[in-house]
Amino acid sequence: MIEARINTVNVKILEDFFSGLSAIDQRKIFTSSFRKAAKPLVSRLKTSVPKRSGNLMRSIGSLMVSREIAIIVGARKTRPYKGYHGHLVEDGTAPRFRKSGGSTGAMPATHFFENTYNSTFPQMQKTMEDEWYHAIDRFIISTNKKFKK
Repeated sequence: MIEARINTVNVKILEDFFSGLSAIDQRKIFTSSFRKAAKPLVSRLKTSVPKRSGNLMRSIGSLMVSREIAIIVGARKTRPYKGYHGHLVEDGTAPRFRKSGGSTGAMPATHFFENTYNSTFPQMQKTMEDEWYHAIDRFIISTNKKFKK
């Protein structure tokens, strides 16, 4: 699973801006940029899943972390999704044996998630930065409209 985080420690102006905002407003600004940045990754992951696994392909998506300002992209396991075997397809398995002595064989690692993440990371980072600034602009405009009334 991947968590996207942005650190504003080195940018004094942004640090001052965010220190004046409530936690809810900070979360709104960051989550809107995270969602848009994750869309290309999710769509490319769905196309790079091995075709023998339709349940895994349908389960790929993004979820917001409830108590943090972060997003997780990966296979969802809860209903109605059936992506519980995503880690096995990603990392592969060793040979497995039944109690009767028969072998179920080994599954080779595909590393589809890692490869897709590495190839889309520059695009995600650029999208996240652009959307972050757009979200800040939208927040400032909406706040100004509230105070003008």
